[in-house]
Amino acid sequence: MPAIPLVLAYLVGALPFGYLIGRLRGVNLFEAGSGNIGATNAARVLGRRFGVLVFVLDFLKGAAPVAVAVPLAE
Repeated sequence: MPAIPLVLAYLVGALPFGYLIGRLRGVNLFEAGSGNIGATNAARVLGRRFGVLVFVLDFLKGAAPVAVAVPLAE
């Protein structure tokens, strides 16, 4: 079933890590700072450490499905 990996990759990519980390810290990033849930706004509002965490998680949610799919495609 080739659709299953596509659906899983979509679901991983749809995870809003900035929003989730912000909410865990008690902040709604949609309402704080620039209103963006990305790493830059997370760093401004939550601090550099959490901004880096959001960046790394956002990077991995794009890289991990590709790293899994490429060997499967060969």
